[in-house]
Amino acid sequence: MEYLPEELLICTITRLLEGTGHIAVGVSSPIPGSAALLTRALSNGKTGVTVLNSANLQTLNDGAGELFDRAAQGRIGAFFLSGGQIDGQANINLVGVGRYPQQDVRWSGSFGSAMLYYL
Repeated sequence: MEYLPEELLICTITRLLEGTGHIAVGVSSPIPGSAALLTRALSNGKTGVTVLNSANLQTLNDGAGELFDRAAQGRIGAFFLSGGQIDGQANINLVGVGRYPQQDVRWSGSFGSAMLYYL
């Protein structure tokens, strides 16, 4: 059987997400987003998915504030950081690349990532 590396990643993440009640993912994360949607499809409606900033998959009425509330209440079972927020040694870089305060790149959502990371 032939498959693309992206397809293998999607299937692997889907297996890891099995049984998750609700998954939140950013609109700029196509592989985790695809895995979340596949998990929902395979769960017969038991898994919910929120794709942040999506026109048709945004389930939050109050945006990020509601996401933080749901996460703090234990109502978000999984969320995904972007690959750029994790370095080659698996350290979480919640702000950006380069020396502070003149960073070369600053990640969007760095405030929320720090809060969600500890939940």
